[in-house]
Amino acid sequence: MAKLLDHALKEPAIIIDFDGVVCENKYPDFGKPKPGVREALEKIKAKGYKIIIHTVRTASYWQRDQFEQYILLNKYLEHNKIPFDYIFQGDKPVGAYYIDDRAIRFEDNWAEIADIIEENPKI
Repeated sequence: MAKLLDHALKEPAIIIDFDGVVCENKYPDFGKPKPGVREALEKIKAKGYKIIIHTVRTASYWQRDQFEQYILLNKYLEHNKIPFDYIFQGDKPVGAYYIDDRAIRFEDNWAEIADIIEENPKI
């Protein structure tokens, strides 16, 4: 079973969103692993990065038991042989990179970001 995240990581970490990135987004169920996720994370791990799986499945607005969700997520990752070092269930921890299915890269490009959102509304 993975350890809880210690904020004093010595190695650089890759923060990876769980639902929609590691697996298909089927919340509250667990979707199938995304194609290529295991192989990609094995390569990342081999480069010396810590892999931190980030989830908000336990956020108060979902009204889910945090410990139960941690155990279920841990079992899912181990069953599917998805490499990871930690599961983090709070605000995003500090990392070298973030991999998230809802992200827009910020590079002082506010006009471009506004255009992206205008062209792809989610509401």
